[in-house]
Amino acid sequence: MKRFTILVLVFISCLTSSGQIKISPNGKYFNYQGTKIYYEDTGEGEPLLLLHKFFGTADNWRPYVEVYSKQFRTIAVDMMGHGRSDIYKKDDLNFNDKAYAKIIIALLDFLKLNNVNAIGASGGGTTLHYLNVMQPDRFNSVITIGGHIYYSVETREIIASAGGYKSFLSASEIHGPEKQEYLAKAFWEYRNVTDNNPCFTPDKLNTIKANWLVVLGDNDPYVPLRLGIEMHKGIPNSWLWIVPNGGHTPHLNTHFQKEFKRVSMEFLSGKWKKKN
Repeated sequence: MKRFTILVLVFISCLTSSGQIKISPNGKYFNYQGTKIYYEDTGEGEPLLLLHKFFGTADNWRPYVEVYSKQFRTIAVDMMGHGRSDIYKKDDLNFNDKAYAKIIIALLDFLKLNNVNAIGASGGGTTLHYLNVMQPDRFNSVITIGGHIYYSVETREIIASAGGYKSFLSASEIHGPEKQEYLAKAFWEYRNVTDNNPCFTPDKLNTIKANWLVVLGDNDPYVPLRLGIEMHKGIPNSWLWIVPNGGHTPHLNTHFQKEFKRVSMEFLSGKWKKKN
């Protein structure tokens, strides 16, 4: 129980303490089949898509947008059911990353954005795997942080050890009462996902064309190191950055942000040469 409490606090520490999430001056809404999806559109240049982790919001990227938007047009999205975005299919607690990928494709089509760069954390990283398998020609450079190619036994055991969805209510409280309940229940369902379970086998990963940087904490409890290595080996033009004591989402650690800005900007700017 002590281990579980610490892991949940990692989620909570990255969220704002307010129960109301404000709409940014550059915040906009995209209507997807009656579901409102919130995104923030900042800067000019090549598009850079920013996808946060489960329980997070587009606000997670605020430490980076000021730097990124000097060179890129950043599109930071509130995941469906999170923050200022509507819940998609309220009666379905199997949170579907593939369905979210389809929403992102519709948003990119709406904005007429191609040759996209992207960064995704945790579930946002999983969504980027779907996006790049579905539309490999659309993406240039991609960074995933704690992304899943499948949900490991360790991940399921950590979630199951919570003993029920109510253990996750504090992690989702910033999203408001309705979303708080929904997200806590949906995350609890990850302990035994079946049809919703991503399964990016080597043959699927091999179809990815983007330059790819796999970022993983060496002590990530949700994504064992072997998964990051599998991802790196499976994606043809990829690099692996293992962060010492990085945890699940090291980019959210204030002590690490300066280094992440430097490396991510180098990578996204194409300064890392392609492999032969």
